[in-house]
Amino acid sequence: PSYCQAWEECAKHYQDGSSAHGRNLFGDIFDEPYEGESRGHADDATWILTSSFVIFTMQSGFGLLEAGSCSPGFEVNIMMKNIVDVVFTSLTYYLVGYGISFGQPSTPFMGKGSFPADGGYGEVESGLLYSQYIFQLSFAATSTTIVSGAVAMRLKFFIYVLYSLLAVIFYSFVAHWTFDESGFLKQMGAHDFAGGASVHVFGGTNGLVATLFLGPRLGRFDGTRPIYDFLPSSPTSQCLGLLCLWWGWIGFNCGSSFGITDDRWVVAIRCAVTTINATVGGGIASIIYTLWRTKGKLVIPEHVVNGILGSLVAITPACASVHTYDAFPIGAMGALLGLGINTFVCHCRIDDPVGAVGVHAGSGTWGLLSVGLFADSELPGIRVMDGLFRGGGFKLLGLQGLTILCTVGWALMWSIGFFYFVGTILSRDWKDPRKGLRLSPEEEEQGADSYLHGIIDLQDDVDSNDGDNITPSDEFSGNVCGRERSLNRKTEMYASNLCRGHSDDLKEIINVENGDTKVNITSDDGDDAEDLERKNSQASPAPVMAKRRSQRDSKSFNRTSMRGALLF
Repeated sequence: PSYCQAWEECAKHYQDGSSAHGRNLFGDIFDEPYEGESRGHADDATWILTSSFVIFTMQSGFGLLEAGSCSPGFEVNIMMKNIVDVVFTSLTYYLVGYGISFGQPSTPFMGKGSFPADGGYGEVESGLLYSQYIFQLSFAATSTTIVSGAVAMRLKFFIYVLYSLLAVIFYSFVAHWTFDESGFLKQMGAHDFAGGASVHVFGGTNGLVATLFLGPRLGRFDGTRPIYDFLPSSPTSQCLGLLCLWWGWIGFNCGSSFGITDDRWVVAIRCAVTTINATVGGGIASIIYTLWRTKGKLVIPEHVVNGILGSLVAITPACASVHTYDAFPIGAMGALLGLGINTFVCHCRIDDPVGAVGVHAGSGTWGLLSVGLFADSELPGIRVMDGLFRGGGFKLLGLQGLTILCTVGWALMWSIGFFYFVGTILSRDWKDPRKGLRLSPEEEEQGADSYLHGIIDLQDDVDSNDGDNITPSDEFSGNVCGRERSLNRKTEMYASNLCRGHSDDLKEIINVENGDTKVNITSDDGDDAEDLERKNSQASPAPVMAKRRSQRDSKSFNRTSMRGALLF
């Protein structure tokens, strides 16, 4: 009796229109009842929770990627923004966002129930609601955090907190249109399996608007600062961030099957294979791209990282509806489009430090269109029209284009209104909202880690081997002992700290001006470099080694300058 009662309750809930194919625990299981219905729900819920946990690790990936892409002095600030993303997105999505996306009753425009997202006392109903809520929350947080990289080093911290609080509300409308069975785009037949529109196109468009309102970083395009000042501070961090995102993306796409019972396990596994195959295509394309840009001399990490991310974004809406071999061209084209758009954005003097516009808005747009080209209705476990290349004509392709237009238009409407309204209030000047949005020049130069979070860089004072403190000198960035590093401002370095093994009386000052490295080597008694080398050549080879290393560092720094020039 309890089994029959639970089944009838779920069937009634489904018939009332509370489910969305592929976005909750119901799916199409009501066509044919199966044994162990309660256990089936438990298995599906476990799959959803596991996928949600994996997706939330993407916040770490975004943080590492963005911190590595920015200049020193903002790393902690970037990580703090990713933290507040989760905090305030969760608050808003629980109170109103989930109800707008999936609440019942609903209209084609929005849901009108579940404010807040509480399942009450019903065992099955509450379990289904909570499973769907936690998974969709991970999507909402991902969409919001895309903007944090685009506005890095310029947007005031508490304005970003306000953005995180409000952006999820407008995200929820797009999620309703594309995910919920009653959404108008879903009803028309548009297909977005894992959030290409609501997460990536929406987030990337918001990032573009925010970047335009804020303007570029100081000296980015006006020639007042050298190009190497804007190189990523840590390519290692970028690569680690990519690996975290790569791992999380599998949960992102596979978890969108919303279960593993019936034929949904087939959909989940197919999503895993298409996701990996897309990154293969994107990785190969991005390596070819970076070799082409550098004439075969360099494999620039930023190109490879953003290329693979572009391929992941591109396969997101299509991962369940295309064949595994279709994922290769989809991923390759997503990588090339993302990198190409970022290059164009940079040439337009739009400062996007992490490449969010090209990767998310550009590659996401291609991913949605690829559904209209490659989708196959005969694949098991998925309901979708045939794409153009499968003999389905232009209908699905047109619906995918409509989805893009609706998402971009909605994002432009809300983000322009938000940044203009908030900027105008804070600046008290309706003609110059930028003044109220971005950091002051002094704050930007100092770095948010210092003035906002109280982080002190202990390397501002570097001790030499003999214990003497280093006195300040001019600000510079350099390449020391063959490794690319950003050296702290106003610092002099003894050669004993730069190249181990030489005498303590050797002092080396590196000054970098307009891309040229000048190395002056003097001793404390006034001897020039040649005299010092001649005096110490019999006792130790260290001075000679230091000079050779300095010459090597100069060549390496020129290589770094070339890398910066070819970065975009």
